[in-house]
Amino acid sequence: MKNLIKILALPIICAASIPAHADYSLTETPHLLGDWGGLRTDLAEAGVELQIYHIFDVYDDFSGASESGTAYFGRQRVAATFDLEKLLGWDNAVFSISGVDQYGNNYNRTRFNVLTNPSSIEGADTTRLANIWFGHTVLDGQLTYKIGKLDAVGEFGIQEFGGTFMNDELAYVPNAIFGSGLPFDPAQKLGAVFEYRLANATEADGLYLKAGVFDSNNSDAYRDDHNGLSFDWTGPIAYAGEIGYRSSGSSAGDKPLFVKLGAHYNTDDFADLSSQTAETIDHNYLVYLSAGKTLHHLDSSGERYIQASFTYNYAPEDRNTYHHQVTALARAIGPFASRPNDELGIGLIAAFLSDDFSDNRMAAGGASADAEYTIELAYKAAITPWLTLQPDLQLVLDPSGDDSRDPVWIAGLRTVIQF
Repeated sequence: MKNLIKILALPIICAASIPAHADYSLTETPHLLGDWGGLRTDLAEAGVELQIYHIFDVYDDFSGASESGTAYFGRQRVAATFDLEKLLGWDNAVFSISGVDQYGNNYNRTRFNVLTNPSSIEGADTTRLANIWFGHTVLDGQLTYKIGKLDAVGEFGIQEFGGTFMNDELAYVPNAIFGSGLPFDPAQKLGAVFEYRLANATEADGLYLKAGVFDSNNSDAYRDDHNGLSFDWTGPIAYAGEIGYRSSGSSAGDKPLFVKLGAHYNTDDFADLSSQTAETIDHNYLVYLSAGKTLHHLDSSGERYIQASFTYNYAPEDRNTYHHQVTALARAIGPFASRPNDELGIGLIAAFLSDDFSDNRMAAGGASADAEYTIELAYKAAITPWLTLQPDLQLVLDPSGDDSRDPVWIAGLRTVIQF
């Protein structure tokens, strides 16, 4: 009942809140609620950027699922970024905070019986503080650090071209990333991230080194922190590192690209999948390699283009469901001249499962597990500057790694409203 009230009340609240200013245009404003009579602009000029948005996903299988049925999930986020240089005269310093309320079904693995997650926002039904951190850039722009409650997997493993997609593994991070037990959005935990850009490098160009240390909260980000208000460091410690190169394509004839190689390491104990008993193994780790590039400009403005990226993940199979995983995606920003703000994407997920995970599943009476493959086709339509609709089609082959099952077809629709 609570979730139904949220869904039904949202359009009523929006309609009642729309301003009646003469200069307000529903089809031109970047925010549904406009500029709040100029207050939003005044705050931004003073150093306070506010972001309020709601994402609503609905999806259903039309073939192949273990149990058919429509699923939905919603996430509302309120975020604020404070430019401390404008506010306090503190050069190159920023403070960020956000909270989320998310609701709906969280059963893709039990109902559809697939390993991949068709929605990048699906998760715990919760209202919580998400991130809160302080960031500062020093040494003439070469060193940036963040301290606070951070999204560790987003810092070390994010799909950089993922905004076009709905599936969690293409829109956020591959599933293999989660095995190392680092905190994630919206269940951020305490940590610190340091990024050093080599001499003459800018934020967008050049070689960089990045390192992070985080509270893994016993490899369960929600444990003992159900509302995000716990600032206890419970351990064990998780580490991450990355070396990468970026180019903004500012030189004549160049196109933007990135390459990054990184690793996670968690000092916690993990279940030994090679054993049929309740034994554990010290620590866990993950290695990832990711690269992407703008391949082609669709017009002379440079605002319409085609990009592609590739990510490979490796984790030891005696303590992880995923042994190897590959994701690849391609997207067009402004695929049609008449729709310059739309996005079109196709993505592939190939999850090669651990033999030890497969042996354990068979020992429990389940099917053997080899690999699961997912293909996603997404179109993100900019209806107005504040509203996008994203129809989506996903095909899961060998669902849950079981090659005896029929493919699962999932259709979805995402709505994003910027308030």
